[in-house]
Amino acid sequence: MSAVVVPCCCSSSFRRRWCSIFFLLLVLLLLATLVASEIQGESAAAADEEDVEGEDLEDLEDLEDLEDEEEGSTGTAAPVFGRALLMDINDRTADKVLGSHEYVFLLGYAPWCTRSSALMEDFALVSRLLAESGSTVVFAKLDAINNPSTASQYSIKGFPALLFFTNGTFQRYTSGHSREEMVNWVRKRTGFAATTISTKAEAEAFLNKNVAVVISYFEKFEGLEYEEFIAAAIAEEGTEFLQTTNADIVQLFLKPPFIALRKPQAVNFVAFGGHYSESEILSFVELNKHPLVSCLNSTTARRVYSSPIKHHVLLFAESKDYETLRDLYQAVAKDFNGKVMFLVVDLSDEDFSRPMLAVYGLQTDKPAVAGFHNEDGSRYLLDSEITLHSLKAFAADFLEGKLPLYYKSQPVPTENVGLVRTIVGKTFDLIVLDETKDVFLQVYTPWCVACEKVNRTFEKLARYVEGVPSLVLARIDASANEHPLLKVLSFPSLLFFPARKSSVPIVAPERPSFKGLLQFVKENAAIPFVSLKEEARSKKGAAQNAEITSLKSQSGEEDQGKIEPTGEVHAALEKDTSSDFATFPSSSLKGKDRNEENAAQATDITTMNGENLDEGQLQINSAQEVVIVGSPESDLSSELPKDEL
Repeated sequence: MSAVVVPCCCSSSFRRRWCSIFFLLLVLLLLATLVASEIQGESAAAADEEDVEGEDLEDLEDLEDLEDEEEGSTGTAAPVFGRALLMDINDRTADKVLGSHEYVFLLGYAPWCTRSSALMEDFALVSRLLAESGSTVVFAKLDAINNPSTASQYSIKGFPALLFFTNGTFQRYTSGHSREEMVNWVRKRTGFAATTISTKAEAEAFLNKNVAVVISYFEKFEGLEYEEFIAAAIAEEGTEFLQTTNADIVQLFLKPPFIALRKPQAVNFVAFGGHYSESEILSFVELNKHPLVSCLNSTTARRVYSSPIKHHVLLFAESKDYETLRDLYQAVAKDFNGKVMFLVVDLSDEDFSRPMLAVYGLQTDKPAVAGFHNEDGSRYLLDSEITLHSLKAFAADFLEGKLPLYYKSQPVPTENVGLVRTIVGKTFDLIVLDETKDVFLQVYTPWCVACEKVNRTFEKLARYVEGVPSLVLARIDASANEHPLLKVLSFPSLLFFPARKSSVPIVAPERPSFKGLLQFVKENAAIPFVSLKEEARSKKGAAQNAEITSLKSQSGEEDQGKIEPTGEVHAALEKDTSSDFATFPSSSLKGKDRNEENAAQATDITTMNGENLDEGQLQINSAQEVVIVGSPESDLSSELPKDEL
């Protein structure tokens, strides 16, 4: 009986079927996961857009509410709002906000910038003041650090940054950061060059602001003279211009047209008497808009330095000291009104006053008076007590160009001895410009890293030439001392002032070695010199030559075996060689038994008194040559350290 074996395929096919089903399910699961992720991302994006749109709508609703309130106001006074409206824009909303409004005033700031924080409060207040006056300008702020795209688009790099947009086109703000200056600038960019006043109450409200204002009186707001006035009002950014047709407001006016400038100090009214042209009106305002005495600080600096009045008298004082000098200072300022600008720098404002004091090299907490010419940068200092007479004379001489220029200087050293002398501004003429001496001056600054290496080389040179009466080595700190001849662009700088030609310094090569410096000094010295080391070496060489001559005379040999330098040897001894050894051939010696005599002489000389010969003595080597060791006339390389050669 035979058996038939049938292969069973059920198990393998079953496994293949389930594997296919499992693979299909896995693919479906992956697809479902991807679809779910995509849906979730779209939902998040939609939510973000809704948030942004919600923010935009809130801002726009605020603006619409503001416009509705303005339109609904029936009284003459503008509505007063409880808060300032500042739109907070970002990279997503910037284009929409900046392009959808006629006027937008934008503040770009950095969260960490203290100046931005200080300006933010005034910026918000300006937005409120303009809104109260009926302005439609939108005020916005941008965190330029966290919104780099918009910041880059409008080149916002420094903080705070102010930009003004007109229908999407921007220009940079160009006036000061005070509230009045920002209000005036924005109004003039939006069609309000001059403010019309109709009643005395309105006039008094402006005059009570305690700022300079230009008042104009015309019969009608038309005509060539009025057009020139408006052109000047637009061009003058920082001053409020008022206009009126009410004669009761300008009781002192004789007849229209009339322009005057009112200031909040002693001389508080200046009438315009020139030709009615834009340029003459602007010149009149520029010369007269500043108070008799202005405070100079970081806020007012731009306005002060842009003034056409270039002569500035500065009083450095604390508030309590200024109170005692106020009347005196204003009395002198009144005599020079429109010619000299009188300024006060508050010493308690250290962030501003310290750099200003450093310009004059002053370190004081007591009142000091200085002069500054804003065109050529020249400086002057009142070095006497502050009195009415001294201050008036100082201002008069300053205006007429009679004051000596001031150069800052450290105090004169009480002790100024040493290899390298210390020069300050006050001793420059006395020491450096001394025509009886050659002066080598090192110019340095305390923060100069490269000066340290030159210091060591310079001091080594000073030790080498110590004792030379005609040569002075000195150094000066250029950061704390000034002089008209001290004009250097890099540090350290080495200047050589030759005797009898000291007003024309010679600039030494950069990065000099000790040997290079010594050679430079010798080449440019008007008075030739020999250093003490060179003189001592020369004397030593002369003594050694005399000893050699004495040894030769003691030999007792006149004709044979006598060591007698020939003319060739004499010439070689007098020659300034570049090595420490002068070698002479044995053929220059005379004697019938030269070899034996030379050997004997060498033995006697080198063993004399049990000691070897010093430099400069004569030796005879095995090659039968006469050798002079350390010739006194050899060059400077024999005296220099190996690392300086």
